[in-house]
Amino acid sequence: MAATTRPAATPVVLHGCGGQPVTSPTTFTLACGDGKISLGSLVWSDWGRPTASATGKYLAVGCVPDCASGTEVPYAATVTVSGLLDGGYTVMHISAPHAPSRTADYRLDYQGPVEAR
Repeated sequence: MAATTRPAATPVVLHGCGGQPVTSPTTFTLACGDGKISLGSLVWSDWGRPTASATGKYLAVGCVPDCASGTEVPYAATVTVSGLLDGGYTVMHISAPHAPSRTADYRLDYQGPVEAR
């Protein structure tokens, strides 16, 4: 009996800035233009399932004394990705209760993250 082979499962990805696909990233830039908003220290659960979540840090550059010379401020955050389509998540929700913007939603596509307003 001949052995059967299966094609390798395609890993589920997020598309980062510039469309770079990443799998269960530990860091992820949200503000592609200037990099002043990002996620870090991400620890994922249920990656590859229809909905995955992570705990980590929401990192935003504070504009004190101004945005150009501000420093990065970390906020504890929970990140949820969903909308699994063609091997990639298409929706991201961020909850960071102590950040100035407590929640944020992003659309994820082949060009990278775009804030949904």
